Amino acid sequence: MYKMSEKPLISEKRIRERVSTLAQEIVVAYDFDILLSALTGAYMFTADLCREIARVQGPAAIQKRIAFIKASSYGDSTESSGKLQVQGLERINLQGKKVLMIDDIADTGTTLLGLLDMLKNAGAKEVRTCVLLNKQERREVNVTADFVGFEIANEFVVGYGLDYANDYRMLPEIWTLQEAN
Repeated sequence: MYKMSEKPLISEKRIRERVSTLAQEIVVAYDFDILLSALTGAYMFTADLCREIARVQGPAAIQKRIAFIKASSYGDSTESSGKLQVQGLERINLQGKKVLMIDDIADTGTTLLGLLDMLKNAGAKEVRTCVLLNKQERREVNVTADFVGFEIANEFVVGYGLDYANDYRMLPEIWTLQEAN
């Protein structure tokens, strides 16, 4: 049994501020063709980031395409299964495209690395990655996100799209889950 932390790990205000600066960093550094979001955990982050990119880019943003895939390695656990399941990639033409891959969190890195390999195999010309949260101390493979919202410690987090067994996604902040005594 788990309970939420006493207070948010990252407040709604800090998330908004960081997403705004992250959008500016991305626009300056990478002219992508397709923004590809890994559902379901990254849905809030993707929506907010897209709006901020559009604010920064103005009319140029209308030529950017957004696509979604379903990627999962957690199921109903607080530990990654290590087995990446991806749905929807077969419906997206990535041939010769520059892709900005958005995901909610990089911890072991196996999901991010697996997605990078899949996108390259699907014909993407170039792929850069953006994650809301990075748990560097959990990394098991050699992969680094190009753009990172927040560095966090090795704690299980929920909220702002991230879940535990499909609960907690709608919270506007990021919280830690702790084992109940």
